[in-house]
Order: sequence, then structure tokens, then C-alpha cells
Amino acid sequence: MKVFAYVVAASKNPNAVDTEECTVPYKVNDKWIFFGPCKKHLRENFYRLYLSTLHDGEVDVSSEDLYVVGVNGSNVEKIRKIVWAGKVQRTLTFEKAYNTLSSDEQFKEMVMRKNSPLHLEPIYNETKTFIGYKLRSTEHEENNEWIFDVMKEKNADVRIKGKMLILKDPSRRKEVFSRDCCFLCENIFFAEGKGIDIGDDILRIFKKAQPDKTDIDKYAIFGRTKNGSANGLRGNYLEICEPLANKLVKAIIRRSEKMAIHNKPLKKNIQRRGKCS
Repeated sequence: MKVFAYVVAASKNPNAVDTEECTVPYKVNDKWIFFGPCKKHLRENFYRLYLSTLHDGEVDVSSEDLYVVGVNGSNVEKIRKIVWAGKVQRTLTFEKAYNTLSSDEQFKEMVMRKNSPLHLEPIYNETKTFIGYKLRSTEHEENNEWIFDVMKEKNADVRIKGKMLILKDPSRRKEVFSRDCCFLCENIFFAEGKGIDIGDDILRIFKKAQPDKTDIDKYAIFGRTKNGSANGLRGNYLEICEPLANKLVKAIIRRSEKMAIHNKPLKKNIQRRGKCS
């Protein structure tokens, strides 16, 4: 069991995810949360672990107890809360996500948004071989940021043509598109009026998960930078392993139950696992 905790920098409100400015994460409904083009390093690691050796572009990871937890971005009020939490059920390439979710009625609103987090559509050649992606929404459109949602760096193996990213050699896909990963999470908690406070129990977990830091508090839960500001883990995340991961997820579920926006079946899935390496 692992928890990947990070700062939802685009959403500063501690009591709600700003769904206009921030579409990652995206609450599809009470059951699903879609995690698209955000946390490049996390998605890159998931791609390497789960998708880089496969051909169908999808892996069911529900049995591995992997959780993503987001807290709100820095703000002048210096309030930090948990604004969403989800259990990763499926990891998908953007190709697989588009081909699967765009025809599913429950994802229709998300897919049709102008700034949809499902922002890439696959391109195929005349033999129906995948050759690249085209940008289909305004998400990460500025400065062609969307290109680096699937690529780590500019590469001579691709050709950029307007809003299309085309592989010169489709067989090089896995080496070139090393960030081609998104998640479908089971909804544990999604703030829509009240976030989960960083109580003493949750604060203790973050302190124990970062034994090398001494400047952790209920606002600076990832410590502080050299200039004294709260560390926002820019571009990064905190990986929390057992037994702390189990304690954190249970604490979140307890709080969400009290707020009457929980997903009861997930409570049965919280099990003690061996420590991660």
C-alpha cells in the first residue's frame, strides 16, 4: 500500500477544488475521479512501472492499494486541507483513455469540456497504426505545454505540426512517450464546500513520513524551503508507505464519513501491506 501526496497548486481554496481553473483532478461522479495531465514525474513513474511493457495501454492496479491525496495550494490565509483523495483503479495511456471513455456516457461532460483533462486524441495512419496525438482541448495549450504531458523532452523522433505530435517511427512510441499515462481513481473524497482539516493525527503521519524535516506544521505539511515559505513540492510528490499509508487513508475515510461524502465500500479494502522498498 502506498499514498502519493502532493499540492494541487492550481486550486488554492482549502474547501473546494476549483473546477473552473483546475481540471486535474476531475470529479466525474460520486464513483470516479479522472487524473489527467498533472504531476508529470508521478505519471512518468507509473508509465514505467505499469504501461511501458504492455501493448493494450491499460492496467488494472486496484489490487495494489495505490492512493493519490491532494492538498490545496498555498494561500495568504495559510490554511492547508486535504481537498481530494482517490484509490487508483486503472492506469491508461491517453490513447486508451480517449478510446474508452469518450464513448462512455458517464464521462461525456468531462470529455466535452472546452478545457477537458482528457485533452489528447490519438492519431492513426492509413493502416490504423498509432502515430501520435493531437490536442483536442485548451488544457495546457499555452506554449505547447501539452507536448510535455506525454514527452519528457524534445525529441528528434517526433514532428510537431500545429496541434499534432507525430512519431516519425511509431515503433519508438514507448521510449518517446514516456509520460503517456493517466489514472482513473475510485472517489474517496472530493472537497465541494469543506476540505479535510490537517488534524493532529494526520500531522503526525506527515511528520513520521518525513523524518529528515523538522519544520513541518499544519500549513507546511511538506516542510519549508530555504526562504521559510511552505514547500509546495513543485513538480514533485511525497510517497508514503506502510504502515503510515494505511493510517492516513483510514483517517481520511473517517473524516469523510463524518462529512457524509464517503464511499463506504472502500473502507473494506484498506488492508495492511508489507513495507515498500
